[in-house]
Amino acid sequence: MVINDLKQTCPRCRGGGHQPGFTVLGLSQINYDGRCPTCAGRGFLLTELGQDLLNLLRPFIEEMIEGDKPKPAPLPPGTSREKPA
Repeated sequence: MVINDLKQTCPRCRGGGHQPGFTVLGLSQINYDGRCPTCAGRGFLLTELGQDLLNLLRPFIEEMIEGDKPKPAPLPPGTSREKPA
């Protein structure tokens, strides 16, 4: 498997990720943030195989991210983290 099996170049921005404007119903529209609306500025779209692989790995990635977060320090007895109303 090679990377080209997982992603393809965005046809709208041709891999650049930027698009200054676009046409909707024959009217030119300004693209204020400049990112391509099709690929969200990434310059590529995932293929079906790439999307399947991402869906398979997503739970493991989220678990790794959660495991890297620092744990809050324990509170002394009789105190609470709840905010007063």
